[in-house]
Amino acid sequence: MDWMKKRWAVLVASVVTNVCIGTGFAWSVYQTGLFNESASIFGTEVSQAQLALAFTICSGVAPIPMIAGSGLQKTLKGPRNVVWLGGILFSAGLIATSFIHSLSMLYVTYGLLAGFGIAFAYGITIGNTVKFFPDKSGLIAGISTAAYGAGSIIFPPIMQALISQYGVMPTFRILGIGYGVVIIISAWFIKEPPEGWLPDGYVPPVKKGGGSQEQKNWKQMLADIRFYLMIIVFIIFATGGLMVVSQGSPMSQAIGGADAATAAVIVSVIAVGNTGGRIIWGWVSDKIGRYPALFIMAAIVTASGLILSMLTESGSLAAFVIFATLIAMCYGGTMGVYPALTADAFGMKNNGVNYGIMFIGFALGGYIGPILANNLFDSTGSYQMPLMAVGIMGAAAIVLLFVLKAVNKSEKA
Repeated sequence: MDWMKKRWAVLVASVVTNVCIGTGFAWSVYQTGLFNESASIFGTEVSQAQLALAFTICSGVAPIPMIAGSGLQKTLKGPRNVVWLGGILFSAGLIATSFIHSLSMLYVTYGLLAGFGIAFAYGITIGNTVKFFPDKSGLIAGISTAAYGAGSIIFPPIMQALISQYGVMPTFRILGIGYGVVIIISAWFIKEPPEGWLPDGYVPPVKKGGGSQEQKNWKQMLADIRFYLMIIVFIIFATGGLMVVSQGSPMSQAIGGADAATAAVIVSVIAVGNTGGRIIWGWVSDKIGRYPALFIMAAIVTASGLILSMLTESGSLAAFVIFATLIAMCYGGTMGVYPALTADAFGMKNNGVNYGIMFIGFALGGYIGPILANNLFDSTGSYQMPLMAVGIMGAAAIVLLFVLKAVNKSEKA
């Protein structure tokens, strides 16, 4: 088999899979439909917060199947079967949601079943695809994670059209079947490279003093101080990014005076920045190095957060769009940089499990960010403090990256 050609087929199949499972993060469309039809579905009206908990569970469980996925890959004899499992669970979760009549069942079907399916497929497609491209791992991780983000940009209009025509419950069923079929077909093309395979002409980097890169398992990684510095930086980027990304609509209205329709467009612009940042920063990190890329990203977050905090009173819609999009690009950029960064630090062999553990940082930031932004806004009545906090977080990331760089130098000495 020509693995140099095969790796591109694997990349395309992984991208298609991630676009499908990425639609799980277009939850707000489903949530609106469920809220509008709540009396007929649940027999009573339910709150937006009660419905939103399904998405919190869906995203919160992600690290568990991502960590377990690599072990399952050996048990199920290859990444294809794990992606099939993920696709079937995701599809079954959506289909089962179309039959629920209680919030507790919603939490099980969409929160757990679909959530586990998303994470099984996502973890394997990212880790396996990066193995095929050690020569451009940042770019490829960026493309794969961007596809995941693109699903929540491409499909919402289709989802909304189906809900308008058929209702939210048939929409779950239709999309669940459709996504399942597409993922099962795509997974057929996903294979694992042979042990020790390298792209033509690629020479792995050599540690200073000679020797090949150490391949650490998860226990060895957890005993390494670099892991804790890296995951804290990951948490900071995710928390600061979500403080802006999750509040794009109300922030644009409060700071820039946007109306509801304009705010919706701005949310899409920010989402495109989030998705595009994964490819851009992944590619940049291949060219200039992971840490220089992260330093620049942290500096952009620092400057953008502090500038926006100063604009909360005077207001400028154009400035808000520019700086909020820059923050979103850096937030998304960590998704492109961190799979490769984890492999660089602890080796490619166990990167599936190692990155699954590292991803806990991103999941924590995704939980903390929106809550922190809302609490700071509620206590002050302004977005000045939340945005100042974003800037301070960026500065904290810079400090930690300097410490991390110093630790790396001592490790290589």
